[in-house]
Amino acid sequence: MERGQDPLITFYRMLPGAPQPKRARLDAGGTLPTAAYRYCEPSRLASAFGYYIFLPTSFQVEWDGGTGGLWSFDDGDHWYPLNETAYPNSMADFDAVAPGPCKGFCPSFLTFTVDHALLQVWTGWFVRTAPGYSILVRGPANLTRPAGYEVLEGIIETDSWFGPLFTNIRFTRSDVPILFDNTRPFLQVQALNRAIYAEELQKNFVVEDATAIPPELWKAYEESLIDPIVRNPEQAHYAKTARRRRASEAAACPWPGHAATPGHES
Repeated sequence: MERGQDPLITFYRMLPGAPQPKRARLDAGGTLPTAAYRYCEPSRLASAFGYYIFLPTSFQVEWDGGTGGLWSFDDGDHWYPLNETAYPNSMADFDAVAPGPCKGFCPSFLTFTVDHALLQVWTGWFVRTAPGYSILVRGPANLTRPAGYEVLEGIIETDSWFGPLFTNIRFTRSDVPILFDNTRPFLQVQALNRAIYAEELQKNFVVEDATAIPPELWKAYEESLIDPIVRNPEQAHYAKTARRRRASEAAACPWPGHAATPGHES
């Protein structure tokens, strides 16, 4: 980030030792097939959009299928009832940095929600975004989903709400230990301009039959799909065209109020 440039998103480490967030990667952490990484621009862009968030430690949970379960943070040597639990030493660490009115209010690490169907997990981080920007919290894009649970997606308006970066997960298996591995990305956080998901914009859509496609769109179809195959064969035509367009747009119009920054590559 250039001097004087305000950050789009700021992560505050609240649990000492929590792995640092990282820019998401075009190759989805090295898991995209080589051909997809080189030529599938949609997969590359989706993979690299945002930041990887890691758990502060590895642990296991065994859900009983109903109202509770057990958890272990020592490779299964010891198991403890799981309802609501604090991260080890987190209360003292939090109180050491929090001002007076906030002391004693450290977020819980793991919490079964009121209906006992979901587990809320705190990552050990707080987040703040630039004015007008929220975060989409989701599972990592294009990474193989871990066995036994799925991450629920949510949008948090972190330019006004300040607090723990957490998510809810839904178990898909019961009565077996489920591993939460802090060496692999747990979440992907993506900054969104709030105007993007405003109801006024989202309801602005139409549905048409193919007969309503205007000539200029048929021309775009010809240029997008037919020309690269028939008239001007070129491998990765879409990827190359899209990358050139993004580079040109970024140089001309960086995100509002900020200087242009170099493009991200893995």
